[in-house]
Amino acid sequence: MKANRALFKKYLRSSDQQTKYQTEKILTDDDFAMEALEGFQGQKDAWQNFEAFDRKYHQRKRRQNMSLLGLALFISILVGWNLIPTTPDSKTDSKEKALAKAPSIKIHQKEDISHMTTAAAAVQISPQQVLMELNTTAGETTQRREPLERIQQIPAQQIEFNKQKEQRLALKIGRELIIKNFKTIDYRYYRKENEGGQRTYTENELGEQTLKVPYINLLNKAIVDFSKEDYKLALLHFDEILHAYPDDANALFYGGMCLYNLSEWNQAESRFLKLQDIPFANFREEGNWYLLHVYQQTKKEAAFSSLRNSIIEEKGFYAQKAENLRLH
Repeated sequence: MKANRALFKKYLRSSDQQTKYQTEKILTDDDFAMEALEGFQGQKDAWQNFEAFDRKYHQRKRRQNMSLLGLALFISILVGWNLIPTTPDSKTDSKEKALAKAPSIKIHQKEDISHMTTAAAAVQISPQQVLMELNTTAGETTQRREPLERIQQIPAQQIEFNKQKEQRLALKIGRELIIKNFKTIDYRYYRKENEGGQRTYTENELGEQTLKVPYINLLNKAIVDFSKEDYKLALLHFDEILHAYPDDANALFYGGMCLYNLSEWNQAESRFLKLQDIPFANFREEGNWYLLHVYQQTKKEAAFSSLRNSIIEEKGFYAQKAENLRLH
């Protein structure tokens, strides 16, 4: 017979020597049990001590068992969680796609621009060519010459253009201001002037800080520099505008043209692409046309073909020009 609580209790609580002898005889072959009996029998209140010891033993076993059970449960949950098929979060996915699509616009300092190299004359798109094409397409929007004082803000005009496949897309055409015969969006109607003004640069060393001027004055200086084919200085001023107003259509378009003529094709591409994502569409057609030239220079065949077909299908001013434009 194996040792058990009943035998230990009978032995420790009994004062009958015959009973004790019978128990010892039963447990003779169990060395561990015999040593336990010898250890307890000389103690007063041996059974109470045995029960206290027994409780501690069982409490420790319970804690061990609970720990093992908790660990097993945790492992089961972890394994089960990893086996559950995940469904993509549409909102997070669309947000990440939007971020991935958004062009990265670099704001240049004078040190960056001073190292840029002007493109070969055969590659450049001169301000005169830009001006001629802008004036040719001017009939699509209402051009207005406005005085240079502050004007009360008003909503943008809403003009609809026919799209292919019988779709109609409402585009905002902003009020325009003519500077040196170049069209610009007159943001005095749509944003508050920065009271602190913007810094500007002199032609000396491409960036000596001299004055603080408001937006229109800075834009006027940038357009003048562009018209003089001083692309580096013009880009510096356009980037000042973008630093304060990252979605400024004037700085995106003309700054993109400066970058194109400075052989910075990838940065020009970013600005022309961002023109498609801003509230005003005044430079949309021109921006796509010059973006096509960027793809031509960078040999991006798939992008060139897709954009070229889109321009042709819209049947606008640049449709025929796009048909005649080929990758070198």
